[in-house]
Amino acid sequence: ADATPSEPMDAFAEDIDVAIGAERLERATTIEVQRVSRSWAGLRTFVADGSPVVGPDDEFPDFVWLVGQGGYGIKTSPALSRVCASLIAGGGLPDDVARQGVSLDGLTPHRLRNVTPEASKVAS
Repeated sequence: ADATPSEPMDAFAEDIDVAIGAERLERATTIEVQRVSRSWAGLRTFVADGSPVVGPDDEFPDFVWLVGQGGYGIKTSPALSRVCASLIAGGGLPDDVARQGVSLDGLTPHRLRNVTPEASKVAS
């Protein structure tokens, strides 16, 4: 769950992070890690306000954004993908998502149009 800023690149897991993860797994379970045969890393995107961006672009409505999950993708991707699919199909928020307090105003790409460059730098 590292959030170290990085330029776009072909991401890879640092050896020390893999070792720390293996040690924490061993301490939290009865699993003994003999060898790590594969590891994975990815780049995560963030926007200035820290919330995901979902919905059609206000300047190019045929382009639909689904970005900015920055570390919460595994937890939020099922709901956000349903929101995105519903918007593409011409619907609104799924009822169960709206009942959780999510609003389109909090997701729309339009909310970021007036963000200052200084605010963007803080979030990256």
